[in-house]
Amino acid sequence: MRFLKPLSAALGLALLTLPVMAQVEALTMSNLTVTRYDTLPNIDTDVASACCAPHVYESGAEFDFVYLDLDFAVAWSEDLERINISSRDVTLQLPNETDARQAWARINQFPEIERGGAGLTARRPRDWPEEDAGAYLNIIYLVPAGASAATLNIGEGEDLLQIPVDLPGPVSEIPNAASFYDIKITGMSSTSELLTEDRLSREEIAGRITPMEGTNIVRLEVEVTPSVNARTDVEPGEHQVFFRNTAFALVGPEGLPLLPLGRSVGDSLRNNYSSSASWVGDEGGPTIELTLFFLGSGAAGDYRLFFYNQPVGDAALQ
Repeated sequence: MRFLKPLSAALGLALLTLPVMAQVEALTMSNLTVTRYDTLPNIDTDVASACCAPHVYESGAEFDFVYLDLDFAVAWSEDLERINISSRDVTLQLPNETDARQAWARINQFPEIERGGAGLTARRPRDWPEEDAGAYLNIIYLVPAGASAATLNIGEGEDLLQIPVDLPGPVSEIPNAASFYDIKITGMSSTSELLTEDRLSREEIAGRITPMEGTNIVRLEVEVTPSVNARTDVEPGEHQVFFRNTAFALVGPEGLPLLPLGRSVGDSLRNNYSSSASWVGDEGGPTIELTLFFLGSGAAGDYRLFFYNQPVGDAALQ
């Protein structure tokens, strides 16, 4: 009988989501933007190197990438607490094709391309009905270059929301990641070792990072101030940004990238560590101060800082 409580809790959670038909009926599209691309940079720091050996998706001469940015109003009710429509139920039907196309990528945070389709998800605000919230869909399809019209299908079987999509339009370039921020280098130095201190199991554990012979640790102080929203699923007037320290790359005077060691977190060092900011209004967001460490020769000269695939600053190491 020990399983009865978690089983009943799971059944309670399942009741929060109505059948797809009821979810689709609650949706009203409020905005649709269609953008065509020939190429899309992949700035995922787990693939290639955005600064120095970039990976670029190419549609080819016979196809285009089409990015659909859709906003929906949701008719929330006592029974409808969330929208949860699977990515397999979001398809693009071209008039001369039998099978509908699945999205191959999505954008949650500009301009990062995330491979795989996206479902339509949203949750009713806690303060509903005083507070409202919409649903957002940001997906990328590969379509024939000459395609002029399509239908976006949301739902399953005959329970579909069908949205006509006009495909023609000029080919655009996706904005670069650095355009969402004001980034400044405020300090630079080098050191032959780095002391750390980690709190583990209530113990303070000391550590030391010692570079191999012929190398040095370069310390870089950076200020990052977000200027505009980068998230695709926030309400109007809200702004959010998110990045990791691995978005930064440092190229030395020899023209070679340095090895990222991480960023300072307290007295410790963390790599692939995230930073985020949220704000409301027309002004820019709060400034995020970072201390970044890289391993290289430590040679004197000019260094160039990259944020993903864009140079954002130069500094001289004496």
